[in-house]
Amino acid sequence: MINRENDVILAVLKLSRAMRRCPPDPGKHPFPPAAGRLLECVAENNGVSSRELCEMLDIRPSSLSEMLARAESEGWITRTTDEEDRRIQRVALTEKGSTAVTQMREAREADYEKKTACFTEEEKAQFCTLINRLSDHMESLAADIPEFMRRPPRHGRPPFPPKDGIPGEMPCPGEPPFPPEGEFPGEPDFPHPGKPHLPPNTRMKC
Repeated sequence: MINRENDVILAVLKLSRAMRRCPPDPGKHPFPPAAGRLLECVAENNGVSSRELCEMLDIRPSSLSEMLARAESEGWITRTTDEEDRRIQRVALTEKGSTAVTQMREAREADYEKKTACFTEEEKAQFCTLINRLSDHMESLAADIPEFMRRPPRHGRPPFPPKDGIPGEMPCPGEPPFPPEGEFPGEPDFPHPGKPHLPPNTRMKC
């Protein structure tokens, strides 16, 4: 019989539910979570190629093309053709994009401090140690699950709200529909066991 007072999984689910009910203030964030992830990756890897961004964000090229087009139209990024290999497209932040990323980081820091005010620094370290241990254990269990039972990556979620009558990307056939914006945190799922990985010596920060 499970002791409900020490039910780790129940506690995690309760925390997840509470986080969904307390999302970041959209008025303090310059863009949606998916767009923030894109610009964060570009900020940490200036001149990154579109192929590398696909792998870092774990999304399809068609989804990335839409995200890049919207980010470029907002003036956050520039796209240029690689001088040595014209098949490669390089992505970099503009001054406006850099300012937006700075605002996002400041808003994220303030949100973090507000939501973790109940912990001391020592308790934060202990909590992260335990959660990371549980996450690693769950990942090891997931590796033994048959491929057909694994949950697919969340490729179908529109990265930006519809603009100029252009809807976001629809879910893949057989993929469960996604809840409305704000129904779950903006952080990505853990990497899919079958997702491609960058070469061993490729240094990316994202």
